[in-house]
Amino acid sequence: MTQYNREELSLILQVLAGITLTMGFAFTLSAYNSVVPAYVLIGAAVGLAIIIGCWAGIKHLAFMAAIILTSIVFAIYFSF
Repeated sequence: MTQYNREELSLILQVLAGITLTMGFAFTLSAYNSVVPAYVLIGAAVGLAIIIGCWAGIKHLAFMAAIILTSIVFAIYFSF
């Protein structure tokens, strides 16, 4: 496997991990509350992205972007 293939696979897995993490958190919030608190979901995602950004740097930018974007999408989805 070439270095390019490893980088692409790592990028895909980072995005899938971000989507899975956010989806699990959103479904957990919906199980404990009748309505998902959108600000809590988005705030937790932004906070986690800031922590990861400070800790690991730009290397995990796809993971951070996936967490933030899917939290916004799930906040809109669970609001309606």
